Amino acid sequence: MAVQKLMRADQAVLMAAFGRIDVVALAVAMGTVCAIGIFLMTVTLLIKGAPPGWPVGTHLSLLGIYMPGYEVSWGGSVVGAVYAWITGALVGFIWAVLWNLTHYLYIVLVVVRDRWWRLMGD
Repeated sequence: MAVQKLMRADQAVLMAAFGRIDVVALAVAMGTVCAIGIFLMTVTLLIKGAPPGWPVGTHLSLLGIYMPGYEVSWGGSVVGAVYAWITGALVGFIWAVLWNLTHYLYIVLVVVRDRWWRLMGD
């Protein structure tokens, strides 16, 4: 009985230390943060404006190279937000999958090592 409680305590510590990340939640959150970021940067430049004779957002408009259809305009802010959401969601998805995979593999390694040393001790 005491051994089972000890095993449950070990499992609880492992579960607390190596918690899983919800893949979909992180993907949606990262996508939303990136989309809001690009949208706000574009809108800020549009509201701020530029000196006469200068284009608005010369550096930010270079994102149009990677995001076809994006430009520093009101419509471009929506296009950029869509691209940024997709990119952020992909990054969040890959990040969460790799996080969960590495932690799973580490826990397997720890358990196998523990069982190996217990077997060698007997």
